[in-house]
Amino acid sequence: MKPLILTSPLQGWASPLEAVPDPVFAERMMGDGIAVDPTGDCLHAPCDAVVLSVHASGHAITLRTAEGAELLMHIGLDTVALGGRGFSPCVTEGATVERGDPLIRFDLDLLVCEARAVITPVIVTNPERFTILRRETDRLVGVGEALMTLEPRDGAADVAIVEGDTVRRTIVVPLVHGIHARPAARIGEIARKFVSEVKITKDERDGNVRSPVALMALGVKLGDEITIAATGPDAADALAAIGDLILGGMGEKAPPGVNAPAPTAPSFPREGGGPGISNDSAPDSWPPPPRGNSQSPWGRF
Repeated sequence: MKPLILTSPLQGWASPLEAVPDPVFAERMMGDGIAVDPTGDCLHAPCDAVVLSVHASGHAITLRTAEGAELLMHIGLDTVALGGRGFSPCVTEGATVERGDPLIRFDLDLLVCEARAVITPVIVTNPERFTILRRETDRLVGVGEALMTLEPRDGAADVAIVEGDTVRRTIVVPLVHGIHARPAARIGEIARKFVSEVKITKDERDGNVRSPVALMALGVKLGDEITIAATGPDAADALAAIGDLILGGMGEKAPPGVNAPAPTAPSFPREGGGPGISNDSAPDSWPPPPRGNSQSPWGRF
């Protein structure tokens, strides 16, 4: 299989994941990849792919390529708390996209003012199947420029189902923002400590908990009832650990009686990223003037 080239989905400054001020990404709990600090206002497809999921809040999207690479792009940090404000998805689950197609438009000015950071991780969430041969970092990139080159690992294959009895547990999710990127990463981290296969089922759809992409595709929200099923020699222990982790709230437990706000219907931002900046070209001057709280090589902007 030929190497797969991923192009930059954003105009901005490319950085290593270590530059992301969140351990879920910086410590590669979600997978391996790169981050882009955006100066434009539209996220584009980095390759031909199928859309696996678009988060209800519009801030994150997952894709799968024909080669089997699973990709997560997460616009900003803690942006799930915006409840959809500032985001306008251009695609829906199941759509087929081509390299360069617009995926999500966003209001960069709003995110700079209200999000913890606008730096955007671009993650290969199944790095056990792909090696990143090359990545572009510490420089300005434009939409469509080569960002990462992936090569399938020799003998890579999906993990086989572990034979054994299955145990199940049904719980109500107490997470105020549901199972988004951070909880999915922590659930996967716990699951990898066990041999057994563990799946979460919601509304007759299931996802392997070792895959953040599969969990996020379920669209689990606050108050949803889910069933956790574990199969294998340490199934009971795995089931208890993952169920208790979710019920414990992972620092995102909603107060009693509080319902999660419904995502607002976002409106499309203006075309272009502001004076002198377009979606697909570099700004007229560089570096741009200070503008908010994102991490970047010239300071916070």
